[in-house]
Amino acid sequence: MARAFGDLFRRPFIVLLLLNLFLSTVTASLRSDDDVGLIAWLLLTAVMVYVQISTILAASDESPDPRGDPWIRAAFKAKCFWRFIAIEIFIFVVVALGLFLLVIGGLVAGAYIGLAEQALVIERKGIAQAVVRSYEVGTGARRTVGVIFGTLVLFPNVALPFAYTLGADESTLARLVVSAIAALLTMAGTIALTHAFLILAETNQTVPR
Repeated sequence: MARAFGDLFRRPFIVLLLLNLFLSTVTASLRSDDDVGLIAWLLLTAVMVYVQISTILAASDESPDPRGDPWIRAAFKAKCFWRFIAIEIFIFVVVALGLFLLVIGGLVAGAYIGLAEQALVIERKGIAQAVVRSYEVGTGARRTVGVIFGTLVLFPNVALPFAYTLGADESTLARLVVSAIAALLTMAGTIALTHAFLILAETNQTVPR
C-alpha cells in the first residue's frame, strides 16, 4: 500500500489522479433530479471508468509512459468498458451481500474477488474467467488482498454514502471533500491491487487460461 501511495504522486499517476479528482468533484456537484444533470453524471462516470482502466494499465507497466494521454487511449483500445462495468457490479453485489451478513463477510469476498478487475484488464479475461483468475492468483495471500481491498476500496466507498447520511449534502463543500478523498483512496487501491496481482501471478506461477 505504501508503494501505491508513493506512485500516486509520480507521473503518469499524478496526472490520472488529478483528472480523477476533477471528475469526482464535478460529478459530486451535479444534481441528478433533472435529465441534463443525470446525462452529465452518466457521461462523467463513464470517463471515470476509463481513468480507472488507464490506472490499471499504467500500474501493470514496469516503466510506464509519464504522460497521461497514452494510457487513456490505451484504455479505449482495450475495449473492455462493458465487461469492466459488469465485473464492478458483480464485485459490488457480492461484497454488499457480505456486508449485509457481516462486515467481515465483505472483507472475505474482497479477498477472493478483489483482483478480478486486474485480471479482466491486464489479461483480457471474460467476466467469469476474471473472477476465477482472481481466486487463483490470490491463493496464499488472501489476508493481504483483503486488507488492501478493505482499506482502499471498500472503506472509502462505504464511508462516502455513510457520510451523506450524516448530513454531507450535495450542495455543501463537505460532499466535494468526501468525494475527493474517496477518489484518492480508491485510485491508490487500484494501483495497489494491480501491483499485488502482478507479484502474486509471478510468485504463484499461475498460467493464464
